[in-house]
Amino acid sequence: MKIVSWNVNGFRAALKNGFLDWFDATQPDLLSLQEVRAEWEELDFDVRNELTRRHDVCWFPAKSKKGYSGSATLSRQGLGFTHTKGVGIDAYDIEGRLVVSESAGFTFLAGYFPNASSELVRLPYKRAFAQDVARIVRERHARGEKLVVTGDLNVAPEEIDLAHPKANRTTAGFTDAEREDFRGYLDAGLRDVFRERHPGEAGLYTWWTARGAARVKNVGWRIDIFLVSEGLVPNVGDARIHPEQRGSDHCPISLELVL
Repeated sequence: MKIVSWNVNGFRAALKNGFLDWFDATQPDLLSLQEVRAEWEELDFDVRNELTRRHDVCWFPAKSKKGYSGSATLSRQGLGFTHTKGVGIDAYDIEGRLVVSESAGFTFLAGYFPNASSELVRLPYKRAFAQDVARIVRERHARGEKLVVTGDLNVAPEEIDLAHPKANRTTAGFTDAEREDFRGYLDAGLRDVFRERHPGEAGLYTWWTARGAARVKNVGWRIDIFLVSEGLVPNVGDARIHPEQRGSDHCPISLELVL
């Protein structure tokens, strides 16, 4: 199973930057998109037809503000996934944060995790979200389920995961509180398989600011991450980031899972 996650930073903008060509070439079995920022009905018929030709689509835009946030999960037809928009918590679901996809004891929890924002004004919201995600993971593990959690997690877990850690100790995405909440995911029984396969390797990033030619200089952050249940780790065939793919300020990440 080929699983891909990408924060497209506006789906209509991504379309103009060759998204459909990338989609056709990549052929994911499961695909999570974040910051879609568009209603399904706003997309051209031909685009919707292309997305649904081989995949079931669960499109989950934000209802709190037009053109904001939103996520989507696409699963290849025949894989038997059922999709649920949201996790039943209005504060997150109104912003289109998470799609829950399930098939035969396997859960794919994917979407756009909150940003703490400038001056950390949304840090309490983000921390509550992270703690609820960890609780959901623990509950599903207790029922014997196995999960893949992915998306734009909006946190760089360790100093190696961003180019300038010392200058960003109090910046959204690298505060002690956010990194503590990330460790809560690991304590709930998830593993950061990409980092485990690249220990000590710097310069592996998934997001770059548009300022100062950061992407050209590779001054970035690793904030798009796959987290995998302990019991699924032996089934992971490969885990990669794809910085060569343009079309957003984030790059896609991929995970191969043998089920």
